[in-house]
Amino acid sequence: MQGTGEAQSEVRRLLEQRGAVLLVHYYQRPEVQDIADHLGDSLELSLRAAASKAKVIVFAGVDFMAETAKLVNPQSTVLHPNVGARCPMAAMIDAPSLREWKAANPGVPVVAYVNTSAAVKAESDICCTSANAVDIVASLGARRVMLVPDTNLALYVQRHLPDVEVMCWPGYCHTHTGIQRDDLLRLKETHPGAEVVVHPECTPQVIDVADHVASTSGIIRWVKSSKASTFIIGTEEGLVHHLRKVRPDATFLQSPPPLCPNMKRITLLDVRDSLERMETRIELDPELIGRARRPVERMLARKRD
Repeated sequence: MQGTGEAQSEVRRLLEQRGAVLLVHYYQRPEVQDIADHLGDSLELSLRAAASKAKVIVFAGVDFMAETAKLVNPQSTVLHPNVGARCPMAAMIDAPSLREWKAANPGVPVVAYVNTSAAVKAESDICCTSANAVDIVASLGARRVMLVPDTNLALYVQRHLPDVEVMCWPGYCHTHTGIQRDDLLRLKETHPGAEVVVHPECTPQVIDVADHVASTSGIIRWVKSSKASTFIIGTEEGLVHHLRKVRPDATFLQSPPPLCPNMKRITLLDVRDSLERMETRIELDPELIGRARRPVERMLARKRD
């Protein structure tokens, strides 16, 4: 059986042979993170995919992320190493349901969290990520906005924009809603100097006790700049692997460590096999790409401003 280091070397050899680039989300397995060409959150990786000149993009993340890469770079071949790596929250909203909600609220702009299918994005006005949701909603200048599918992210945006009615869809992230306020408080009690840093997909009760709330990339920036030596991290445990590289002097705590089994479905051998077989390719209807790409590009254009 091939060892980890040997498999990593084989992946890098295949990437070079295929003219490919490997995009990896922070929630992936450590051994996959460690050989990424680009490691990032949803927004960072969308920007990387859009700018890539590679013939092949291998996306180590859940389904909607690979789809988004195809939307912003349709001329490249996009490979998803394990089609079983699917986002349950993205599956909580579909295009017919969104069309019905829109019909009941005519004229209200729709903001689609990037954690949605291409079909849902195609029914939306603009996309957002956890890193830019507040700015995206504010930029619309609307008094009412529909945000799909994450209720907790919508409630987080509402905190920052009290003059905007942010209408919530009843979706949620299993991993982040599993993070409990009392667990964080117990850790804080035993580590009184620790800073609590959590993701906006957490519940309002968790956000209430946090010292800082940010996207995955925002958590990294906060940890880099903070003078604290101990951090209680409220997001998927894969991020801690990178945080330990950023701050080897610091202690990182999670109770219990929240795991996304869907993100962890992709193994190092999946990535190797995907490159060997050139599977599984993301294929989308050109008409759907045209419609779904526009709200993503509107979001990315704001990042480039």
